[in-house]
Formats: sequence, C-alpha cells, structure tokens
Amino acid sequence: MPDLILKQGEAKNLTLTVKTGSGAAVDLSAATLLLGVKKSSGDTAYTFVKEDAAFDKSQAAQGIVTVNLSALDTGQPEGTYVGELKCAWAGPPAQVDKSADFYLQIKPAVTA
Repeated sequence: MPDLILKQGEAKNLTLTVKTGSGAAVDLSAATLLLGVKKSSGDTAYTFVKEDAAFDKSQAAQGIVTVNLSALDTGQPEGTYVGELKCAWAGPPAQVDKSADFYLQIKPAVTA
C-alpha cells in the first residue's frame, strides 16, 4: 500500500481492505477491530487509536472497512507514522491478527 498523505488537522475517511496472502478477501464481519497509529514501528504506545465502534463495517464481509480520522487525529506533528490494523475473532480458539504495517504521512496544511 502506498503511503497515505494527510494534511494536518484534516478530517478524512480511511478505507482499508484486508486480504489473505493469496489475495482473497478476509471476512471482517465478526471481527473486533482496532486501528493503532504510532510514530515508529518500535514504539509501544500509539499516537492515536480507533476502536471497533468507530468503523463502518457495511462492506466487512468483503474485507473492506472505513474509519474516520478526525482533525484531532491528523493534527499531529509533521512526519511519517506507522499504522496497523488488529482484527480479533472470538474463539475457541480466540484469534488476533495484525495487518502488515502501512504508512501515513502528515504534512502541513497549506493555506492561501
């Protein structure tokens, strides 16, 4: 996935598509989702988090979910951030999968 470029303080919908290694859609209908964004992959704390209730799951059976990033979320200092989507399914056995890291670049908003 190419870097997603966001402007500081810009509210924007982020649509994520989750597929298996072979390219098949992952059914996210029964999954509990968590989007975590942090400054670097080695960080343990997230800069901001979006929990399951924040996601639009109307296309989850096709592996597609959307979440709104608020102006507060994107109001971070300029830089490249690492995002990860965690998907948890109730068991038995319980299963939690994490997406490959993807990158969000936050750029200064340009005003005229």
